[in-house]
Amino acid sequence: MKKRWFVLLFLAVAAAVGSCVYNFDPQIDGEGGYMVVEGNIVIGEISQIRLSYSWSLVDTLATKDEERMRILRQSKMHVEDSRGGRYESAMGYFDMQDADPSLEYRLVIENENGTYASSWARALSPGQIDSLSFEINEDRTALSICVSTHTDGTEPSFYRWKVDETWEYHAETPSNYKYNYTGGLDGDVVPLPYEESTYRCWTGGSRSEIMTASTEGLKEDRLVNHRLYSLGNRDQRISVVYQPKVTQMRITEDAYRYWEQMNRNGQDVGGLFSPEPSELRGNVANLNDPSELVLGYVGVMTVTRSDMYVDNNYIRFYRTSRTNHILDTLNTPADYLDAYLTGKVPTYDIFDEVGNWLGYEWWPVNCVDCRMKGGTTNRPPGWPL
Repeated sequence: MKKRWFVLLFLAVAAAVGSCVYNFDPQIDGEGGYMVVEGNIVIGEISQIRLSYSWSLVDTLATKDEERMRILRQSKMHVEDSRGGRYESAMGYFDMQDADPSLEYRLVIENENGTYASSWARALSPGQIDSLSFEINEDRTALSICVSTHTDGTEPSFYRWKVDETWEYHAETPSNYKYNYTGGLDGDVVPLPYEESTYRCWTGGSRSEIMTASTEGLKEDRLVNHRLYSLGNRDQRISVVYQPKVTQMRITEDAYRYWEQMNRNGQDVGGLFSPEPSELRGNVANLNDPSELVLGYVGVMTVTRSDMYVDNNYIRFYRTSRTNHILDTLNTPADYLDAYLTGKVPTYDIFDEVGNWLGYEWWPVNCVDCRMKGGTTNRPPGWPL
């Protein structure tokens, strides 16, 4: 049963697709030392393959970690094609931009433990993304990103998707002013230039879900509004404008079964019938010792991409509850300095009911500066105004 915990933790990086690889520190409760291979051979692009070792939750011996790292550092990788062509690794990256999609390819890894190789495979055409769309459920608590796709073949297709996402979000309140700190009472509140505004921010990431589907059993080799994943109505990603960038590839049936099993095991949460790691073998083997367990599945693929924008101004899906803040209205240099030193910034003017100016309202900086949540004020190219 100890090994079964590994399968759940391995899912943290099971979404490594295309040329992107996620950082992964696999753990096994009891036994460690499995080599993990992450990434894919993407024809027509720069591909990345990353090697790591699983480590045990009870293995704290630094000497073992140092030994494994030494083996990884000394490992050599290359990609071979079926005509004898060879593509060398440059820090785990492979230039496959001019590779012939009609040939078969495999990854080869060489280190002191042996020579490892993925199974030979030819890249399948990725199919055609007909559209991306979204659906909101009846009670407006979930928004699902959907894809429609097809191929012109007669055999069932097996798909996998990767999604990179970018989203705009806003600070809780805009600010018209900033405080020029001098270290003394001569600091002053001045208008905030537009280019220094910290109200609008952008950030992004990659989805970690394993997203697969098949057209087995369907009359056509086509998927219509297939649901990839969902976002809740309190998810910051959908608060202003959200952009999913979908990468689609067709994979072999073996690869599809592998990722489906990984997905099911993750949902099983370590139940009695969870498969052992040996039951989840990928397609990388030690040619000198086929009994050695190597984790990961290296696919050979071509990809197609599509993206869209989801604008909350139009769909009015996002729900938020504002935090009740105790705000200060200040109008003296001494109060300005005290407020600044306690993490507050001026935002806008406050007037009484007859129009007399009372001072500047000061908010906590984390409510005014959107960068405090990890984003940047640099607007992505092409982003809707």
